[in-house]
Amino acid sequence: MKKFSIMAAVVATALMAMPAVAHAEWYAGAAYSQYDLDGAEVGGATGRLGYRFNPNFAVEGEGTVGVDDDQGVELNHAVGAYAVGIVPIGAGFSAHGRLGYQTMQVDTPLGDADDDGLAYGGGVSWQATPGIGIRADYTRMEGDLDSDAISLGAAFNF
Repeated sequence: MKKFSIMAAVVATALMAMPAVAHAEWYAGAAYSQYDLDGAEVGGATGRLGYRFNPNFAVEGEGTVGVDDDQGVELNHAVGAYAVGIVPIGAGFSAHGRLGYQTMQVDTPLGDADDDGLAYGGGVSWQATPGIGIRADYTRMEGDLDSDAISLGAAFNF
């Protein structure tokens, strides 16, 4: 029930911000994510879809499919939803922090492991053009399998 409450809070915050839309835009991204799962380094292809309500707030969802395993540990998939605070820095650069909920499934030599929990992190982005940018993120998930992930990829505004 606690996990559902966190997700409900993220969605409620996003819906409350809808009437204040002045700079609204959709964005999507593709990235490579490297996860540290209690010592095992696994990688994945990440897709992201978000909605930016104004220059300082967005909500986004992301999904990752494992593409690189380590020591018999393989990421099957990870899915997350986040509220994102954005601070423009200047010259097309911005910093962001994000808070949300993530779930993942991992194959290990001892069997499958499902985990979920609070996820938080931050990153930076640079808009090369009004429609195309580069984004780097760090995300920490607190669960039974505490994980740290870094990702680097492209972002597309539309």
